[in-house]
Amino acid sequence: MFKRFLFLFTIAFAIASCKHETVFTEVKVNNRFEISVPEYMQPCADLHKDASLQYQNTEIDIYAMVIEEKKSTMEDYDLDYDIDLYFKNIASQAFIENIKNGKVSPPGRQTIDGNKALTAEITGNIDGTDVYYKMAIVESKYSFYQILTWTRADRKEKYISDMTKFIESFKELPHPPEELPQPKLNDSVSIVPAW
Repeated sequence: MFKRFLFLFTIAFAIASCKHETVFTEVKVNNRFEISVPEYMQPCADLHKDASLQYQNTEIDIYAMVIEEKKSTMEDYDLDYDIDLYFKNIASQAFIENIKNGKVSPPGRQTIDGNKALTAEITGNIDGTDVYYKMAIVESKYSFYQILTWTRADRKEKYISDMTKFIESFKELPHPPEELPQPKLNDSVSIVPAW
């Protein structure tokens, strides 16, 4: 009887340990946004020069980053993007140019933190290794955010739920009103001085 109990206990323990759920830590970045990062990733600084958040675990080959582009800065360069144009011209184009056999899935539309978002999967090959990226572009009133996480293609199934949770946990923090892009004046409207 004791041996049977021990056997059943061992099987129950083995099944329970297979269902280990990842613990996430909420990270705030420069009072701009917050996002939940898996506990097995550590901060780093060498993934992308423009990223405001960068995390990795080189032992298991998984990486994550967020790049913010303020709309007011883009406006200074006369760049007028909506989320679709931003996805096509800025975000996805870099993958096609820099990854061998890079393929970007058609973007799916969803809402992240109450903002419009496009999500896509990217596959290809870097230095002889097949890779898998999950990307979201989030458009708020203030900024566009590129949220990326990637791993080796053969590890996609193991980490896909963590990658999705990382992306969908994104929350923009309150920004000062002066960061809002300024409305464009219509050419047909003339401004007459009041003096």
